[in-house]
Amino acid sequence: MPVLRFEQTHQCPFPVTTTGAGTALTVCEVGNDPMLAFLTQTGYDDEIVYLALGCCVEYFRQPTPVNREVISGMGFNPITKKIWCGCTTSQRNEVFSFDPATGQEVAAFDLSADSTLSLPGGFATNGLFFVRASGSNLELRSMAGVKLGQIQFPGRSIGAISQSPWSWTFGDRVNNEIVVINPFGAEVATAPAPGSATGLQAIAYDTVSDMSAHPQVWQPDCTIGDPGTIHHPDTPWNPTPWQFRHRLYVANETDQMIYAGYLTEF
Repeated sequence: MPVLRFEQTHQCPFPVTTTGAGTALTVCEVGNDPMLAFLTQTGYDDEIVYLALGCCVEYFRQPTPVNREVISGMGFNPITKKIWCGCTTSQRNEVFSFDPATGQEVAAFDLSADSTLSLPGGFATNGLFFVRASGSNLELRSMAGVKLGQIQFPGRSIGAISQSPWSWTFGDRVNNEIVVINPFGAEVATAPAPGSATGLQAIAYDTVSDMSAHPQVWQPDCTIGDPGTIHHPDTPWNPTPWQFRHRLYVANETDQMIYAGYLTEF
């Protein structure tokens, strides 16, 4: 199993200061525009902030749906174009979705009949299945809420998870690692996570954008630079990305920072 490196391309300070665990990220589309959705628990009514993918420009923000104050994970459904959310504490057995264009809740499930997760944290979906994370456990369900299985990763604390191509990618807080697993739950690669140890709280893999149109590093105003520079999409990324061009976003609560980058093999 390869040990990879996180090659940082840019970083952004949290657009909202957090008061504790509960930061969530997902790459989504609003209309036809790809964006990074960010949320963190604040102790009062939370907001979802939509950021540009290549820099720290904020597009807009919206309040979380009514009575949904304990969101701990978000995942974008590429089929319906809705954001699905997992909750913790008082709504730990509930998941729901909302339309990022309006901020209105559109669907919800109560999973209390067969849920065994104590404090679900991370949440991810690929449009066919969704995954909830709690401690060292991952729970897989159909989009209708039917439980399909559960797997444990001893020695890990999974506080963040994201869909990724033909796989899932999660963040392990205890070991401060990014871990890629295949659809059957086997680990296929790991990488040290950026930022302070134990601060990793959310992760988002960009499965929305056409990476051939993305430069390795965007200019500070999110524009493309001259041909031949790292700010132009036609310039090969260096070092070469593991497998293919991709971008990951990692939220670290200790640093109050979102780190953007990609995985590369030593």
